[in-house]
Amino acid sequence: MSEEKYRQDLIDVAARCYEKGYICGLEGNFSIRLESNLILTTPRGCCKARLNKDELVLTDLNGDAIGTGRPSTELKMHLIVYRARPDVRAVVHAHPTTAVGLTIAGVDMTAPILPEVVCALGAIPTAPYATPSTDEMPKSIEPLLAEHDALMLSHHGALAIGPDIWDAFYKLETIEHFAQTLLVAILAGGPVPLSDHHVASLMAIKHIYDKPKASPSNVNL
Repeated sequence: MSEEKYRQDLIDVAARCYEKGYICGLEGNFSIRLESNLILTTPRGCCKARLNKDELVLTDLNGDAIGTGRPSTELKMHLIVYRARPDVRAVVHAHPTTAVGLTIAGVDMTAPILPEVVCALGAIPTAPYATPSTDEMPKSIEPLLAEHDALMLSHHGALAIGPDIWDAFYKLETIEHFAQTLLVAILAGGPVPLSDHHVASLMAIKHIYDKPKASPSNVNL
């Protein structure tokens, strides 16, 4: 895709996150790794629902801006993902209310509860609390990146990664939907995890959840 299309997809996903209540105010940050290994990312100090394509910031893999603009203060978290996972082309960081609330209550999302989540994401771990926008944050998530495309940041937010920005966004949606379902189960008396046998059966058909070859950026939403 052209850089222009990447820019459009990024601001569309950012606006969608705002509309769905995954971020508010000036929260959230999003990025895409371009074919040139430059990083296209959201600027700091702005509402992600009101971005235009020219406001996005280009950086190198060290986080140094190319041209004008100041990248997100949490770009370090994105960069550690790109260094650890060459297959990842996009990172979405938001603050979905239910999922974040569960981390505050000390409830994790690693148990096998929903078949779709088991197949699509597996366990969703929670990284230890780290001060946002500091070197603590990338260090807290680095051990989890090899095995997980979706994870929680304790008392802070959610991180979803993928081969494109829409794939990462859909994973973020799944995180929050799972959190809402898990909360209902807790209020109703407590979740009953799937058995080892059920999980093994799901792993046998996991391939049917593989992402189709066509890019989701071509889908009309």
